[in-house]
Amino acid sequence: MTKETISAFTLKITSSNKSQLINIVFEIYKVHEAEALEALESGDIKSATHSISKLIEVVNHLQKDLDFKYDISKELNALYDFVQRSLAKAIYQAKPEGIYEARVVMDELSDAFMQIAALDSSEPLMRNTQSVVAGYTYGRTSLNESFMNDQTSRGFWA
Repeated sequence: MTKETISAFTLKITSSNKSQLINIVFEIYKVHEAEALEALESGDIKSATHSISKLIEVVNHLQKDLDFKYDISKELNALYDFVQRSLAKAIYQAKPEGIYEARVVMDELSDAFMQIAALDSSEPLMRNTQSVVAGYTYGRTSLNESFMNDQTSRGFWA
């Protein structure tokens, strides 16, 4: 994962509510999945193993955050176990089939959590973070980002 990708995810995390945060975790999974498949395709087993290990870490994170006072958590736990076994199979076979098996489950879960996030209008988890405004300014090819702090103002707004 590149520094730019990590920075983009960090920016998303700072302005996300609980439901959106789960979707970001699924996006991180997708990035590592693409890296693992690319590495397997090129024959770089060491990089593929590293990326698949990152996939397993993401699934572990999702699994640890389950709240078992809800019945659905037991079913999600079983699905996450299946995904982890599939990913482990991809490591020891050094073939992408395990990743594809895990993808079926993770894509379904990602779609479900996206639908839930669309209904969630709660406040972001992090408060007092800087707002980022991005847009094209002073040129067609450059993207400038401005960080704005709502609590302090310098000068005046025109």
